[in-house]
Amino acid sequence: MHLSKSKREALRRQFNGCCAYCGEVLPAQGWHAEAISKEFVEGGIVPVCTTCRTIKGNSTPEEFRALLAEQVDRALRHSVNFRTAVRFGLVSPRAERVEFWYQRCDGIRPQKSDIAQDETGSSSLRDRHLKLNEGAGNNL
Repeated sequence: MHLSKSKREALRRQFNGCCAYCGEVLPAQGWHAEAISKEFVEGGIVPVCTTCRTIKGNSTPEEFRALLAEQVDRALRHSVNFRTAVRFGLVSPRAERVEFWYQRCDGIRPQKSDIAQDETGSSSLRDRHLKLNEGAGNNL
């Protein structure tokens, strides 16, 4: 999707500088603007990191959610490293519905100071991102 520079930056700020799906802080460049249904987000366009875009492909958000939900079972079946991490309590698989970043940050908008410092990669957006993800720990 092609957006002007100013519209791309406004979209990035709308999501606090984070990927709409995983919540990772987006770089100034190298992320995607993706059209999704307006039933999911106001405006129907979200910023997406390269990793999520690659994994998601052309899936809808609900298809992407189902794909992600399969990852723990797949890792338990095929990864001795993952099974070892579970056995030693390093990770704890959970059977919970995948919640995307745009669902957790709904209504949160960046402050003017965040917008001004955003291009320099200031920690303010990262701090707010981490605060919203507190309690998530290393559980899957």
